[in-house]
Amino acid sequence: MSILDLREKTWQQFLDFAWRQWAQVGVSASTTKTDSWVIDPEALILFTIEIARRDPRLFDEVLDWLAHNRRLLTMQRLWNLGARFPIDARLVGAAIAWAGESVPARWPKRLQSENRPTGNVLVFDSSILGFIAEPDPTFAAYGYSRPQVVRSGKSREPDVKLPANFAFQLRHLFGPGSRSEVMRILLTFRDGPLDAARISAEAAFAKRNISDTLAGLVASRVIKARWSRNERQYIAYRDKWARLLEVGPTAEHMPVFVSWVHLFPACLEIIAWLDSMTNTEDTDYLIASQARDLMERVAPNLEIIGLDVSPKRSVRGAAYLPVFEDAVESILATLAGGRGSDPLSLLSTSCNLH
Repeated sequence: MSILDLREKTWQQFLDFAWRQWAQVGVSASTTKTDSWVIDPEALILFTIEIARRDPRLFDEVLDWLAHNRRLLTMQRLWNLGARFPIDARLVGAAIAWAGESVPARWPKRLQSENRPTGNVLVFDSSILGFIAEPDPTFAAYGYSRPQVVRSGKSREPDVKLPANFAFQLRHLFGPGSRSEVMRILLTFRDGPLDAARISAEAAFAKRNISDTLAGLVASRVIKARWSRNERQYIAYRDKWARLLEVGPTAEHMPVFVSWVHLFPACLEIIAWLDSMTNTEDTDYLIASQARDLMERVAPNLEIIGLDVSPKRSVRGAAYLPVFEDAVESILATLAGGRGSDPLSLLSTSCNLH
């Protein structure tokens, strides 16, 4: 498969994945599949804001959903995660502001620190949307140009009975914030106890904040802690919570944990690189060298979800291109729900916790 063909396939499957997730979350769309994993709302928003620049309808339906459901979101967490995603903070700020949410106080400082291009940047490629007669004023204020947004009004609240919306069920119970994020991670992570550092990385809150939250949950006997090699680790009473939340009789019925905060940034880096190859005149050798550099950058994130894409030293030169294609195909298979007869085989992380 050529790089351009791989690019088009990756774009289409990223968009198909995003539509499937948002259809389950409450956007006006149909889907024939219900996923067994729990989605991370803020991470999905950041991923989609960038991916949907190739699909104006998806972009605007997500804006409609944000306006309808913003009370279920954590703006501080969105801000924290935004710094870890390869996405322009101005575009995220514009989406938040349009949805009627206050932009965090520190956001303007970050915007000022970035190299802002002169003039407004198109949200959508000119080949997708032509002349813009009346630019949307909110997006224009953040340096982006697009037609005025008109709400469809079709979005609904997430159905908490669906596994994908387990995070929202916990937010209804604990409120949006660090407590609900800690519980989402501990209740869906199937491979043993976690330390505060790993929980903090997944929850996208400061480690001190997470440590205080964990201490409160332990004191109230909601979760338990134990020492291992001079490090405190935490685990939830998953069977009891499964019955309490009416998920099922045992923890095996809990939704599947996926480290979206590591997977999505890697996906965005890969698609950005594939886009940069659109008009390249480089040789296969140079393209393969760049692809190897790319996978070395994203490998640590992908290893967290159980995908080993580290370039092998034995594969050199242009011979690496089929290896790169296989690595991208593994990511696409993960987003599709796994490979072969075991659709969850790629989703339950078994990484080292330290």
